[in-house]
Amino acid sequence: MDPTESDRPQVPLKAKERAPKERVPLIELQVREYISTFLWLSLLFGLTAGVEVPLDTSPKAAAVSLSKAPWVFGSIQYLLQRWPAWLSGWVLPLLSMAVLLTLPWWSEKLGGRLTWIIFLILSLVWVGLTFLYMLMG
Repeated sequence: MDPTESDRPQVPLKAKERAPKERVPLIELQVREYISTFLWLSLLFGLTAGVEVPLDTSPKAAAVSLSKAPWVFGSIQYLLQRWPAWLSGWVLPLLSMAVLLTLPWWSEKLGGRLTWIIFLILSLVWVGLTFLYMLMG
């Protein structure tokens, strides 16, 4: 066996240089955003057209006067039925809005992955409250 030949893989003398990332043109990014926005709005429109939620109170609660609201405010209505109005009508929605508005700052400080987790948890809480309002209302 020749000493220059071996079973080990040969290490290159010079590491391969990575090519710089290609930049995506601005118009392509805008087209992607327009398409994704259109798809999400279509999904939301389909949900609003397909889900029938009455705005009236239930026949069982004839003596109780519940406020009427569209289903998009279902999470707030659900909270208003169970907690004080100052907390569920002002503090929690404003706190949620403050968290959403500061997400870009959180992204710089904490990183993108943790910011997405915070956004998803907050979104799932409000969507879950809306579904609770729809199912229990």
